Amino acid sequence: MQKHNLKKFAAAAAAAAIALSSSGCVFLPDEEEVLPPPVVNASEVTYTTLTVTRKDLTKQLSLSGTIDSLSKWDLSFSGNGGNLKKLYVHAGDVVEEGDLIAELETYDLDYEIEKQELYVRRAELTLEISIEQEASQAEIDKNELEIQLLQNELDKLYEQKDSSKLYASNSGTVSYAYNGRVGDWINPGVTIATVVDTSDLFIKLYPDDDTQYKIGRDITVKYNDVIYDGIISNNPTGEIMDGFTVPDDWDVFDPENIEEGEAPIDYVEVKFVGEAPPSESLGNLGDTVLVLDRRENVIVISNNVIKTVNDRKVVYLFKNNRKVEQEIEIGLQTGSESEIISGLEEGDLIIIR
Repeated sequence: MQKHNLKKFAAAAAAAAIALSSSGCVFLPDEEEVLPPPVVNASEVTYTTLTVTRKDLTKQLSLSGTIDSLSKWDLSFSGNGGNLKKLYVHAGDVVEEGDLIAELETYDLDYEIEKQELYVRRAELTLEISIEQEASQAEIDKNELEIQLLQNELDKLYEQKDSSKLYASNSGTVSYAYNGRVGDWINPGVTIATVVDTSDLFIKLYPDDDTQYKIGRDITVKYNDVIYDGIISNNPTGEIMDGFTVPDDWDVFDPENIEEGEAPIDYVEVKFVGEAPPSESLGNLGDTVLVLDRRENVIVISNNVIKTVNDRKVVYLFKNNRKVEQEIEIGLQTGSESEIISGLEEGDLIIIR
């Protein structure tokens, strides 16, 4: 009886499962509702701009150089050299031609000169006596020869004494003086002092590119906040400004006519026109400005805002509340700014960021 009931229950369960399956009903979780994406409003783009204006634009080269003199003389001892006895000048002193500059020790030279002078005098007396006593011609000739030999030795002593003193060969200002000590050994040829003509000052420049520094080109020199006018008077290329006539007294370097053993100059020389810096400027630095080109009252913008797009020069303007690409044409250009010939108008807003 119990076994028959179990069979009935199993059959009923199977029938129920088939019924549910055929009706399409399954016991699964409900799907979540898909929400629409959130609406995001884009914020307004903010640009940093600059206003196009007009101004003057100058293309120039700035360089510092040393103020020197075109006329200067280096003074040194000749002979065998010696120990420095005394230096009579200092840098900045004004000297006249023939002034004593320095002196070497001569020690017993004065005594040797005096003794030799006595030898010569004695030989002269011997000659006089031989002539008075009507000595033979051979004896007279011998005495004359003795005088000549002694005089030659005396002349050497005189030369030695003269070479121990150094004199100014020209008038001018001492730009350099030996800064050693008394007693120092001085070799012949060592410069003890340099005398310069301060009325013939110039400034010496060493540019990386000297092709722009043409002879005859105007240039200004600033020293101690004072501006002086100058003109380029020499350069390593020998190139002269178009239309400029070189004065006859200018010693312009010509690279095509270098004599054997002559070294070409390696600097640009600038003469002062009119007033020159004071003599104390000698050996100090001056600042030069060479103007290559100039434009007045033109549209000028920074080179930083100029872009290159497909070989075109462009800037980006802010127009009608949007960013607009604008092609431009460049005129005079310096290292930091450019003249704009076309493409921009005064008052335009250039986007810089």
